[in-house]
Amino acid sequence: MKQATGFTVTELLIAVGVLGILSTIAIPNYNAWLPKSRVNGAARELFTEMQFARMKAISENNNYVITFDTANNSYSIYDDENNDGDGQAGEWVKTINIQDNYPKIEFGYIVNTNPTGDAITEAVTFTGDRFAFRPTGLANKKGSVFLIPADSSKKDHQRDITVITTGRVRLYRYTGNAWE
Repeated sequence: MKQATGFTVTELLIAVGVLGILSTIAIPNYNAWLPKSRVNGAARELFTEMQFARMKAISENNNYVITFDTANNSYSIYDDENNDGDGQAGEWVKTINIQDNYPKIEFGYIVNTNPTGDAITEAVTFTGDRFAFRPTGLANKKGSVFLIPADSSKKDHQRDITVITTGRVRLYRYTGNAWE
């Protein structure tokens, strides 16, 4: 006759207790990690989209315009086929709403100086909340975009995506003491 194998009630209670203790430790750490992870993802996506627009401007030999809508936490990319510097509806490539992919991430800043030490007064520093990459790969103006978690005041959660007139796009993170 075969003997039944299984768990006793005591063994199950011990296993449930151990899982409860581990959950008590893990969940606060996960919740603290989540905003930083989301802001990193949003910043990397915007950085990549800017690089994409620059590459397309060069390969297609026409301007690519990026516009920012801070009120709706979104940005749009336009293929400026007539090179007039103004993204028209027919030239639209795509619009990305940051909060669709990264909940609770928005345009904003906590630290009031940028990586070069200049004062920050708005989340998007491009004049008119837009800029363009030219067919040469150069940007028509310099500026920065700052992203933060909506529900965090931690300085190390701030990210900066900067474009300079040479077309270089750079992603910075604030460590709590300095920009890197």
